[in-house]
Amino acid sequence: MATYFGTSINESPTIVLPAGKKLENARGIALTISGGKVIKPTAGAHVIGLSIIETDEIVEEGRDVDIQIKDIGKWVAGEEIAAGTELATDADGKAVAAKAGDFIVGIALSSAEKAGTWIKVQIIKAGYKPAASA
Repeated sequence: MATYFGTSINESPTIVLPAGKKLENARGIALTISGGKVIKPTAGAHVIGLSIIETDEIVEEGRDVDIQIKDIGKWVAGEEIAAGTELATDADGKAVAAKAGDFIVGIALSSAEKAGTWIKVQIIKAGYKPAASA
């Protein structure tokens, strides 16, 4: 491990931020930052990471949320998903297949036969999915 002087490097895969609004069904969902606090994203939006599996189902506004920002984690599927699929978020913070213009949050490492299934994902935050070329 390298040592850096005068620079603070956090190697933790998680961060903690307060909820900007009341979060319902808050376990294992994608979250975005707004005004220094986390909220549910809009569909296809850039997200900071995933609320960890131990998160309460309801998080009141202002309460801290543990968010996984890198590495391999768990995410609740919003639809049927095959392993290897590039993933984006829906408006509930659940994993869906990334479409053109969506922010790619991660890659599915396991499959989901239906919405509500937990899947294993590699969080990669790869930018926005381009439109298919002709």
